[in-house]
Amino acid sequence: MTTTPRSLSPVKRLIVSEILIVLILGFSFLAFQLLYAQKPPVLEKETESARLNVDVFTVAPFSFQELLTGFGTARADREVTLAAQVSGEIIEVHPQLEVGHPVATGQLVTSPGEPSEERDADQLLRIDPRDYQQRVEQAANRIAELQTEISQFKVQQTNVARQRAQGKLVLNTLSEEFDRLKEAVDRGVGTPSNLNKARLEVQRYGDTLIQLENQAASIPHQIKAADQRLATSRSEKQRAENDLQRTQVLPPFDGVLSEVLVEQGQYVRVGDPLVRLTDLSIVEIPVALSFEDFLRLQQEMEGGHRPAVALAENESEEDESVKRIWKGYLVRTSPEADAGSRTVQVFVEVINSDENPPLLPGAFVHARIDGRRYVHEDEVEKVFLIPRECVVDGSVYVVGEEDKVDENTGEVVKIVCARPRNVQLGRRFRSLVEVTGGVASDERLVLTNLDIVEDGTEVSVQSSTTVSDEIKPLENTVIRRLESETR
Repeated sequence: MTTTPRSLSPVKRLIVSEILIVLILGFSFLAFQLLYAQKPPVLEKETESARLNVDVFTVAPFSFQELLTGFGTARADREVTLAAQVSGEIIEVHPQLEVGHPVATGQLVTSPGEPSEERDADQLLRIDPRDYQQRVEQAANRIAELQTEISQFKVQQTNVARQRAQGKLVLNTLSEEFDRLKEAVDRGVGTPSNLNKARLEVQRYGDTLIQLENQAASIPHQIKAADQRLATSRSEKQRAENDLQRTQVLPPFDGVLSEVLVEQGQYVRVGDPLVRLTDLSIVEIPVALSFEDFLRLQQEMEGGHRPAVALAENESEEDESVKRIWKGYLVRTSPEADAGSRTVQVFVEVINSDENPPLLPGAFVHARIDGRRYVHEDEVEKVFLIPRECVVDGSVYVVGEEDKVDENTGEVVKIVCARPRNVQLGRRFRSLVEVTGGVASDERLVLTNLDIVEDGTEVSVQSSTTVSDEIKPLENTVIRRLESETR
């Protein structure tokens, strides 16, 4: 008969499991102690401070001139649309009344060693002058009539004056005769009928003299009225002559026809546009600048300077391949700023007679205006240009050698480390910034790893750049190198 083995109770199984766990842990601790005893001892080694690799910028004097940039559309300094000043039919036009044809005004032409000549103006077109010629003739006839009338008045005035003088003599004689007759009648030797006749004669000549005096007084007024009518007629004649002269349309200045609006046989009224004339000798370009740039230019102009301006075809500010085509000068500035764009317009003038090819009105150009000059000389306050990435919160890190005592040997050794320094910043020139104080020539500024460099960090200089290297991408755009550069 076979027997079945009894299984352990749960309590016994728990006790056995705990004993096994304790045995395993004990053997593991003994193994760790044996392995740890076999570990070789750790040798202490002197720690060396890590140096930070950086690139630096070497400060150096640099003479340059800032360039202020802007854009503008060229326009003619003189351009006029000639309009009809009289009405009528166009009966004659210039043989070359076409767009682009040059025309000249009348003027005195002088040549060295030759007598001066009067140059006739080019007649652009002619309006029928017959009606205006008739008005001139009518006004001339009225003037002649009035002049004759005034002459007659003056002759009449002379005759009346002579008649008055003669009448006064006769009246005096008759008065004396009347007095004698009256005296004779009073003595009884004269007849009353003769006295009455003498009295009537005196009265008749008295009335005649009064009429002559009235006539003499009215003649000056008649002459004055005739003079006024004469002046009016002369004014009418002058207006008629002006209108007759306006039937010939002449150019007011030398220029080029830029638009022709009429043709022969067309009837025009007063005010109708005829042709547009453009003077290409002087071209003006309005350029909008920021208020800050405007103030700098205004200071230059108040000193009597006319800043030079280089003009080229429309280009982006980064495009350096396009060279200057035209040269102009800043001649005036707007008296007020644009409230919308917060800019101020300045005006550049180009003398086309000095340019080849000439600058045409309507061309959109890029302008570079000569601004302030920064010259490093003894009598001029020095400023420096440094890269903007050197500046962190208004400070730069200056690289220099310092003495340091070795903690192990006690010896003094030379180290290269970076120290922060506050600087005074000025105008920005894209990637460069003007420094007016805080750095000196030949000092080295940290360019890279500025996010981890600290005060006293030891550095190892990998490469060095100067302002000459940094300035190349900016030349002909915002800065121009000056020949007076000292270094």
